[in-house]
Amino acid sequence: MKTLRIKPETIKIDELEAKIRAHFASYQVTRNNPHEITIAMDDTIGCKLILTKKRLMINGTFATTGKMILAVCVLLLGCIMIPMVVYLVRFKPKFEAMEKEVQAYIQSEFSEYLM
Repeated sequence: MKTLRIKPETIKIDELEAKIRAHFASYQVTRNNPHEITIAMDDTIGCKLILTKKRLMINGTFATTGKMILAVCVLLLGCIMIPMVVYLVRFKPKFEAMEKEVQAYIQSEFSEYLM
């Protein structure tokens, strides 16, 4: 998870969503609640942006809740060790790459609001 410190209440969620939607046109961008945006590269790989008053958190994760529940079930039913290795080898690098891509865009686009 990446955390960007911002000047208090300078970035508005609507403005952030519009710019993310325009820049990442090939990705699916959805708003989950008033402070959270999900950017999905495909059905599995995604990134959540959580905006608070002083921080913007970027968390690479599964794109949908269904995929997250499926991953947890596989982890629990697969005796944890083998599914964890698969997660660390197959998914974690893609999540981190997505985080870095989104972070780089936000740092370039909203640089005047960052601390």
